[in-house]
Amino acid sequence: MRRRKFIGLAGISVAAWAARLARSQATGQPRKIGYLHPFTIDPRLVILTGLLKRGRELGYIEGETILLRSAQGDLSRLPDLARELVDLGVGVLIVVGLPATTAALSAAPDLPVVAIDLETDPIKAGFIDSWAKPGRNLTGLFLDQTSLTGKLVTLMGEVVPGLRKLAIVWDPSTRPDQLEAARIAAGAAGLETQTLTLSKPEEFRDAFAKLESTSGVLLLISPTLTANPGLFAAAALEFRLPSISIWKPNAKAGGLLTYGPVLGPYFPRAMTMADTILKGTRPGDIPIEGPDRYELVINLKTAGQLGIEVPPSIAATADETIE
Repeated sequence: MRRRKFIGLAGISVAAWAARLARSQATGQPRKIGYLHPFTIDPRLVILTGLLKRGRELGYIEGETILLRSAQGDLSRLPDLARELVDLGVGVLIVVGLPATTAALSAAPDLPVVAIDLETDPIKAGFIDSWAKPGRNLTGLFLDQTSLTGKLVTLMGEVVPGLRKLAIVWDPSTRPDQLEAARIAAGAAGLETQTLTLSKPEEFRDAFAKLESTSGVLLLISPTLTANPGLFAAAALEFRLPSISIWKPNAKAGGLLTYGPVLGPYFPRAMTMADTILKGTRPGDIPIEGPDRYELVINLKTAGQLGIEVPPSIAATADETIE
């Protein structure tokens, strides 16, 4: 019964959006895209750099037809910010991460959503019916958590063969999808796990200080915890902890290694999706997109500082090494 009710409400939301879009096109109003991030709208962040570049290519202008909002770490502000963007006349919302996605869907149920959510299983979360045909008022960019997290655990074990314990850093504002996948993969690899539940980058240092020196660190993705790669890398280096994540900027900042999507061409697809929706395509008809390319980045300078000799067979497969 609850599922039927949800689907019925979703249908009403899509119909309301379609009527509003038709009115906008009839009156010649400019098409606007809203962007909502839980932590920052720093244009230097890789996610926003690519989105704004693609937006300019499609004819949108930041501050006029692309409107940016950030909760600056206060997640309770997200629903009000979503409603503010609706009041400003946006026709679609690009949202980053689970808190922004749920805030948009609840605060502005009539508005189509393009989610950039690399930490959530969209089917388990009830956001979509299938990857090929979402069927609701949402589409976007998501990852296959099980296979990717398993790859991270395997890589860590190959680069640090004596590893026995894995500290898994998890943001509680995200769903446990990737945490569960990481625990299963670590268990299969014979690793003891410890979960570090952190909500902001400033907590890395104190948390890492309590870890045993034989531990490695797996950072699970979250818009907040990846917002300051420098703090993560510095804390890991200070306490001589090998680290891995999917977020390439972490390796650039001094983390040991990353394996994840090639970010440059991936994030701009969300802007293309938003533009397609504003041109009349229903979000539920636009397939969810995963990355089509992944890259391995190894920071050999950090490996040297940690006394780790990266196996030549793995170094040879790296897409980028930092020395």
